[in-house]
Amino acid sequence: MTGGAQQGQELPDSVLARSFGSEAARYDQVRPSYPEAAIQLVLGGLRNARADGRPPRVLDLGAGTGKLTASLVGRQVEVVAVEPDRQMLAVLASRLPQARALAGSAERIPLRDGSVDAIVVGQAFHWFHRPAADHELARVLRPGGVVGLLWNLPDRSVEWVPKLYRASRKSEQPWSEAFDQLDGGLFTELEQASVPSEHLLPGPGGLRDLVHTWSWVITRTEAERDAIDHRLRILISQYAELQAPVVAFPQRTEVLWQYRR
Repeated sequence: MTGGAQQGQELPDSVLARSFGSEAARYDQVRPSYPEAAIQLVLGGLRNARADGRPPRVLDLGAGTGKLTASLVGRQVEVVAVEPDRQMLAVLASRLPQARALAGSAERIPLRDGSVDAIVVGQAFHWFHRPAADHELARVLRPGGVVGLLWNLPDRSVEWVPKLYRASRKSEQPWSEAFDQLDGGLFTELEQASVPSEHLLPGPGGLRDLVHTWSWVITRTEAERDAIDHRLRILISQYAELQAPVVAFPQRTEVLWQYRR
């Protein structure tokens, strides 16, 4: 999982990056969460309390509607969620009042220097502008704190999965499968693991809804989205498992983490 997630691209300011708010409710309903084993790889080394006696503070950065935030709430940690899109943040704040929800970005995190014990990023790091984000992560993270990046990635060995992507866009790999590790002067060497996972969707309608939360679909014209739906109906008709009451979307969760020097 190497390459340049943002090099040569202006993704953080692009129409694609700004598209999700219009589908915030659907995004919250059908996007996958993250397996416990993946989260534990990042947070397993956290101490139970900080030097001042308070629980560790975990920042979910680029939190969206709180798919990853929801898995942090209920642990013995203080949860802060930062998200630039107001519509996404409103959904998060409404359903997860236990988390402190703040407007902000990876390049401008509204927290003090060294005030965070862990930063987690679910399915969002490819939108960050670098190297500015690397320095901002290092600024708010205490020495020895951890940054954990998580991606749910499709299992393209299942026959219908690449066909699904071709039905919705070009067939190349999504750019979220590319990653350059954080600045080595600020963070330790990259550690990485892959966790098997599966995303269960409410039937073929849930699969369609999932596709309509992908940025390259959200930003299409109405006519183009109708054409995508037509191709999806054809694909669904060809596979019995896509017509079931519950559709299992095969994936793996890739986890990458580094520690603040």
